[in-house]
Amino acid sequence: MVDATTIVRATLLGLQLGMTLALVAAGLTLIFGMLDVINFAHGALYMLGAYFGVVAASELGSFWAALVVAPLLVAIVGGAIEILSLRPLYGRNPLYHILLTFGFAIMIEGIVVEVWGGQSYRIPVPEALSGTLSYGSLSYPVYWMFVLVVSTILIGGIWLAIAKSDLGILIRASAHDTEMVDALGVDVSKVFTGVVVFGAALAGVAGVLLGASRSVNPGMGFGVIIQAFVIVVIGGLGSFKGAVYGALLIGLMTAYGALIAPSLTDLFIFALMAVVLIAKPSGLFGATEAA
Repeated sequence: MVDATTIVRATLLGLQLGMTLALVAAGLTLIFGMLDVINFAHGALYMLGAYFGVVAASELGSFWAALVVAPLLVAIVGGAIEILSLRPLYGRNPLYHILLTFGFAIMIEGIVVEVWGGQSYRIPVPEALSGTLSYGSLSYPVYWMFVLVVSTILIGGIWLAIAKSDLGILIRASAHDTEMVDALGVDVSKVFTGVVVFGAALAGVAGVLLGASRSVNPGMGFGVIIQAFVIVVIGGLGSFKGAVYGALLIGLMTAYGALIAPSLTDLFIFALMAVVLIAKPSGLFGATEAA
């Protein structure tokens, strides 16, 4: 029999995992919503963020510096990919984008193995975030709570920016009617580049945050991109709201599944995706929101 303390702990863990996955899935779905590009390299950028975090934390001696520097470096890589390779292919068959980004994913993983080898690393948790929080019989790592709070603030801020700010209106307008926005004098290509850079930076932030609680290894990008695609399919490709709700759903299912039937957790998640695809092929929010 699972007690109440275990359920509360699993809920916190599920929310933390869900909000962190939302950072990855949000970037993936924003890029699709704006550019109609299914970016298979997004998981590799997440992995690259974790490795840059390892190096930055080691060289600069600060987790906080790594949390700033690593996403910036990943954003530069994402911007270079968009400008040098994706931009010339806009308007072509989506298969070109899929093959190209899949190739970049393989290239980045190969470069990571060549530079850092196949062994695992870990970004050291700062002293201020070590230890546990305790309330009655419930104990929860301080660092995990930090990840939950930071991820929630970032997702909430992005949500507000997309819904309320002038930049958010411009992004949504560019996604809905690129030609009209271009005719109004806006350089849409810069908006596209900005979205890819921002999405890559979000993947880098997630890589650093999880790189301090999980092992950093060359296979981590493949694992997270599968989860991210499941999330955006359930939530609706191109829907930011769908990515957030889908990530929370997958995070909680993973945490509760570990309590009930650990070996069947993946089965439950993919079964849910299959049900959503059959009942609503556009995803839970795909038909009501485009960005």
